[in-house]
Amino acid sequence: MIILVNGPPSSGKDTVVEFITLMIGNSKVHHEKLSRPMKSALAKVFNFNSTELGVLELYKDAENGVRYGDMNWREMQISMFKYLADAYGEGILGELFVRRNRDNAKMHTVVSDAGRNVEITPILRDYPFKDIGYIELHREGCNYDNDIREYLNHDKFMHVEVIDNKYDLELFKVQVRKVLRKWELVDDGDN
Repeated sequence: MIILVNGPPSSGKDTVVEFITLMIGNSKVHHEKLSRPMKSALAKVFNFNSTELGVLELYKDAENGVRYGDMNWREMQISMFKYLADAYGEGILGELFVRRNRDNAKMHTVVSDAGRNVEITPILRDYPFKDIGYIELHREGCNYDNDIREYLNHDKFMHVEVIDNKYDLELFKVQVRKVLRKWELVDDGDN
């Protein structure tokens, strides 16, 4: 199954991936990011090492954080995306995902940054409708301001779950587990 996780910055997307990986099993889950090609290209152009990339990720939205020119890390990624979209089309990140994932032997792929309807079109085209799940996250104070991402159109998916991340971490985990049980990816006997 392809599980697309969508939500504004800081809504809990990476935490959902951690929960899914724990609940289904590390050997059965492959974590993907549509943004991987942009981050990789920027890392090569600017010759960032892994430590520098870690700092950039940590402070990607900080106004007074690490900046190159007049852009923070998120703005650099948006700029790279706009370049790629102009050169190769709006769906380029989805196309690259399909290409990277086509030989993936893992059972489940979780995409933690599905964020634009046009990007998921290649995924919807290349994978069976029944094999794509969508988890949409909401969290108070988190929105798509200053971001190019958006909530995805629910009509495109057979399996859709909306999680309101407003509780503590343990209750958030319970909500994710409930989704995985509903989709028959785990049962009550699993971890």
